[in-house]
Amino acid sequence: MDSGKVRVNIFGQPYNIKGDASSDYIQQLAEYLNEKMEDVSRNVSSSNSLQIAILAALNIADEYFQIRSMNTGIEGAVEEKARELISLLDEGLIGDIFAGSELSLSK
Repeated sequence: MDSGKVRVNIFGQPYNIKGDASSDYIQQLAEYLNEKMEDVSRNVSSSNSLQIAILAALNIADEYFQIRSMNTGIEGAVEEKARELISLLDEGLIGDIFAGSELSLSK
């Protein structure tokens, strides 16, 4: 993290955040959370900031789980393609070895 604390504003409340990440990154996280809380606030009748924060956290967790699930599917597809390519390479190399060699039988 850059030196010291980062002051952020989330849903109208100032917070001093200290962490290992850069101040720019922490600011981006705070802005993202603020946007999510404002989205929830526009769509629910509650003005309770704790309820809004919990609903925003659930929305963010949902996004995370969906992305993680997509990545798992992509990783599986990449692994399968890699196995197929390795198999094709193995077949090609073995074919090249046999094609380039001469077999002779001598008595």
